This record gives sequence, structure tokens and C-alpha cells, in this order.
Amino acid sequence: MYILATNLAVLLMILTPVALAIGLRRHFQVHWWLFLVGAATFVGSQLYHLPLNNWLADLNWIGPLGPDAPHLLRTAVVLGLSAGICESVARALGYGLLFHFGQAQKRVDGLMIGLGHGGIEAMLLGGVLTAATVSSLWVMRGVDLTTLDLLPEQLTAVQQQMTFFDGSPLVVFWAFGERLIALTLHIFLSLLVWRAFAERQPLYFVAALVYHSFFDATAVYAAQFLEVWQVELLFVLLLMPAVYLLWRWWPERPWRLLQPLRTELILFGLALRKELQQQWRTKRLIVVLAVFLLFGLASPLIAYFTPQLLSSIEEAALFADLIPEPSNRDAVAQYVGNITQFGFILAVLLGMGAVAGEKERGLTPMILSKPMPRWAFLMSKFAAQTLVYLLAFTLSGLAAYYYTYLLFDPLAFGPFMLGNYLLMTWLLTFAAVTLLGSTIASTTGAAAGIALGGAVLIWLGGSLPDYGSLFPAALVGWASQLGLETAVTPNAGAATFSIVLILLCLIAAVAVFEVAEL
Repeated sequence: MYILATNLAVLLMILTPVALAIGLRRHFQVHWWLFLVGAATFVGSQLYHLPLNNWLADLNWIGPLGPDAPHLLRTAVVLGLSAGICESVARALGYGLLFHFGQAQKRVDGLMIGLGHGGIEAMLLGGVLTAATVSSLWVMRGVDLTTLDLLPEQLTAVQQQMTFFDGSPLVVFWAFGERLIALTLHIFLSLLVWRAFAERQPLYFVAALVYHSFFDATAVYAAQFLEVWQVELLFVLLLMPAVYLLWRWWPERPWRLLQPLRTELILFGLALRKELQQQWRTKRLIVVLAVFLLFGLASPLIAYFTPQLLSSIEEAALFADLIPEPSNRDAVAQYVGNITQFGFILAVLLGMGAVAGEKERGLTPMILSKPMPRWAFLMSKFAAQTLVYLLAFTLSGLAAYYYTYLLFDPLAFGPFMLGNYLLMTWLLTFAAVTLLGSTIASTTGAAAGIALGGAVLIWLGGSLPDYGSLFPAALVGWASQLGLETAVTPNAGAATFSIVLILLCLIAAVAVFEVAEL
């Protein structure tokens, strides 16, 4: 029940900002790239916000938190000011650039930027952090925490977090409620900064900075003394002025009415059917299924017969005895290695021409001359790839499981198949990056270059200290443990962050495509 509640809360934290942005777009003429600008202002602010907090902690301006902590009020005020200043400055820089180039001139543009700023915070600090925390605590159930090598303050913090499993699983939805409050706050703050530029009135910027700092400082201080529900109630009361002003400042009328949602979904279904038919006619579906099935069948065989093959080679016979007897662990390792290496190549090769190839052949304007929404055109391509890979990983997983069962000790079926779908999530991040590259580029070759560059950045992200374990590469390590009779270290944070990356790549692709001249 805890896992189900956590998964639902995490999905809500990820999808709610996107759903609100979609609703805003359906009533007003506002572009997706403004959502990305808002997300960039939040991420950019953290590049100097986090080092600033570390520096202030070294100066003892930020101390420990707790009801009895010394200088708690000062710590709360400093934390509030650092958040308010850093994020307000990032907003001002973003709006300054936009207004310099004559962009974001409408009030609704400020709303969309606020959705992006608060939305990416909800996805990362809400969804990813919640998933990572719950998965790490889950494996510690029943463990004597005093036997762990933890500092006293760390032990106290972990013990407090472990009480989560002693209460109702619905308590995780408090985190979702907190993210909704924060999202509303960021929309309001973004609109204040927008008015500062639109009306050339700096007092709006000062108001945003002060309100943000006061809100965060109050949250830090109150959280040390109040229950969770009391803190949430306090947040709601503090947010009331912002909600009232948002209601007063809301745009009076829509600037654009789109097709009915039902019509657009029907067109998306038609586009998806067309993509699946194309996958079949061009033999791409058969190629992908054949490659994945081949490695599903061959990987256990390679693991089983490798020592015998080495012993049959005269030059290598001396080393054959050094190789331990193969086991199902070797079969899984061989399978994961083959799938990740060749699956990545397939994802780039088959996805790089999804949009760029049709633009080169002049097919895109013909398709969009019909009443086909551009988002449906793009999303149908990714949805078709997802369905193909879903079938491919299912077949390869079943094949690998069957041959491992014949040659070695059997694997746990459910966990092993879960590992396959984790690998599929890993692969879909590169498929999404490739689709973005294909949307940006005008030629297939350029799309491949952008896709490879994006893939390199994702791989390099996996080596970052402290944060590398949240990147998609960590899913491969998790999948390699599933199905075996060994202790498994779950990494729901990496799975959630992979979903966020996929979502951001798809939003970026739509943002680029909707303003592209075809």
C-alpha cells in the first residue's frame, strides 16, 4: 500500500504541472517554450543557491534545524532570504532577456513561465526526491539503525523518517499538497516579476523577493514546532493573498480556442495508427523484435558455453580453469550488457529520422496541411516507438528467462520482468533525446549528431558526485539485480528522474516544432 500511494503521489507531482500547462494552452495563445524558460530559471537559480547555502553554513550563519537548535530564527531567516534572492534574481534575468527580445509581452506568458518554474521544482524536489527517499528507507525496514555507521544527527533524522511506515500510507500525499502550494506560489511570484518588467515598476520585483523570503523563512521555522497538517494549513493561510491577486489579475478572455480535445485525441489516434503501420511496412518492427529476441535467446547461451568454447581453443585452454562455473547471474549480466549496448544503437538509428527524415522528403507539410495538431504528429511517433519497445522487451525478457531456466537456476519471474521494463525506461530516455534532435535538425545526419551529444551529456551526468545515482544509468545497475537471489538496492529516484527527462525532452520537441517553419 505504501508503494502504491507513493507511486500515485509521485505521478501527481510530475504530471500536475504539465496538465495545468496543457489547460492554459487550450485557452490562451501561449507557447511551450515559455514553460521551459521557467524551468531553466529554477535550475539556473540552484546553480548558485546551493553553493551559497553551503558557504553560509561554513560561516555558521545557517545552523542545525530542530526545536532546540541554537539560532533557529536566524537560520530560518537566512534560508528564506537566500531562496528568495536567488530565485527572484533568476526570474529577473529570464524576463530581462525575454523583454529585450520582445517576448513574453502578455500576462498569460508570465503564468506559463511560473508553471515551468514551479513545475520543475515539483518534479525534482517533489517527485524525484520523494521516490528516492521512500525507496532508500524501504530497504531499511527491520534494520537496527544503531548498527549503521551514522552520525548522531543522521541517526535521529533517519529514525524520524522511518516513522513514515508506522502511519497511514496516505501521509505521502502531504508532499503532493505541499507541491501544489509551492506551485501556486511560484506562479504568483512569476507574475509579480513579469509586472515589474511589463509596467517598469521595480516595486513588484521587491514584493516578489520579500514575499518569497517571508514564506520560506516561516516554513522553515514553523516546521520545527508544528505537525505536518498544521504546517500545511499555515501555508494555505499565507497563500491566500496570492490566490486573491491571481484571481484579480487572471486574463479576462482567451486569445485562441483550439479544436475540441476529443477531436485532437481522435487525430492523435489516427497518427499513431499511421506510425505503427509505417513501422510494419518498413520492417522496422520486425528488425527491432528480431534483434531483441536474438539477444534474449543468445545471452544465456553465451554465458553457459563461454567456458567450454575457451577450453576448446588451444591457446586459451590454460585459462579456462580460471573462469568460475557460470550461473544465472552471468546470464543476467550478459543479457543486460547486450540489450543496453545494441538497444541504444537501435534507439538512435531508428529515431533520428522520425521527423528530420520526413522534413527532408517534404512529407511533413503535407501531413500537417490536414487538421493535424503538431503535438499529435510528434507524440504519435514517440508513442509508436514506446509500443514497439514494450513488445520487444517483453519478448526478449521471456526468451532470456526461459533459456536461463533451462541452463541455470531459475530466476524470479516478476522481478526479472520488472528489470526489463526498467531497461526500457532507460532506453526511452535516449529515444526521447533522439526525437528532440530529429525535431531540431533539418537533416537526418544532424539529428544523429544532436542525439549522440545529448546521450553523452546523460552519461556524464551519471558520474556527478551526489547526484549521479539519480541519472538513467543507475537503472541498469538496479535491473541487473532483479530476479536473482541477492539483496536488491532499489533506486526509484533514478526511475522517476528518467521519466522527468523523457517528459522534458518531449515538451522541448513540441516547443521547437510548434514554432518551426516547414
